[in-house]
Amino acid sequence: MNIAIIRLSSLGDIVLTAPAIRGLRNAFPAAKLTFVTSTPYAELAACLPEIDDVFSFRLQKNEFVEDCKTFAEQKWDKVADLHGSQRSAIIRKHLRDTDTLVDRPPRLRRALLIGVRVRLGEFRPVPLRYLDQLTPWSVQDDGKGLELRIPENVFAEVDRLWKVTYERPYAIIPGAKHRTKQWHEERWLELANRLSEFAPVVVIGSGRDISDDLKAEFDQMDRVYNLCGTTRIPEAAAILSRCRAVISGDTGPMHLAVSQRVPLVAIFGPTVREFGFYPFRTDNSVVLENKMWCRPCTAHGSDLCPIGHHNCMNFTTVDRVFDSVMKVEFENNDQQDTI
Repeated sequence: MNIAIIRLSSLGDIVLTAPAIRGLRNAFPAAKLTFVTSTPYAELAACLPEIDDVFSFRLQKNEFVEDCKTFAEQKWDKVADLHGSQRSAIIRKHLRDTDTLVDRPPRLRRALLIGVRVRLGEFRPVPLRYLDQLTPWSVQDDGKGLELRIPENVFAEVDRLWKVTYERPYAIIPGAKHRTKQWHEERWLELANRLSEFAPVVVIGSGRDISDDLKAEFDQMDRVYNLCGTTRIPEAAAILSRCRAVISGDTGPMHLAVSQRVPLVAIFGPTVREFGFYPFRTDNSVVLENKMWCRPCTAHGSDLCPIGHHNCMNFTTVDRVFDSVMKVEFENNDQQDTI
């Protein structure tokens, strides 16, 4: 039996499919599981648990159409579309006689929550929502969290390129696609400076998501190593696995940290738990947020605060984040000592 799991993007959403993939493996132990994604995420998809193969789509129009035809030429017994987008619907239209299930994000309930603060029905964490869509195939939740299988050669490359990982650094992830989900640059700099007194600090993330000025500031700091834009996604996960604690906003690499069971402090601003992207099934994470009447203001973040004050982030101080890092690191070390 050949089963395809479609999730074309993005980083965090792909990592969050791990429980559903394990559920598919448990329900169909002899099946070949192929993850279908876009080319930039193919290497990440190969690290998901139980995945046998990866089919990657090129997203330029003509190339995408060609890849749809190639995909449809293969024999698929079941297809789980965990993206539920217009693009994934185009892929499904090329299929014939295939048992297909499609994830339906709660767009209406999410819009009501943002627009008029009405919480209609239950909002499920995204990994559980994916599992819910697969119940017609008798797929069940195994009760475990996120998971990635990082190849040994990736760890070897990390050891060769970034020897700072031997020192168990802190990691900070200051970037996010949308500005309202970003903590303020001067606070990231102050936090990095304070943490560097205890251990080196590595800066992880896409080079596109933080300003050139912030990169330049990091580059001039002692015991702070700016790796933004220099790592492949599996390498970033391997580096995070070596860290004593990770500090991140609500962004995809945060889920990489969760998958590696690293102590985590997450800073949330315009987004809320109901959207389903809180750290999933981790007992060594803290989410810092501020209760405000204007949250949530958007589903995925925006370029500007709609009201103009951005207090959902302003009210999270460096002291609060630093104290949370110390607390979650201490509690994690205490748990390891008792095991």
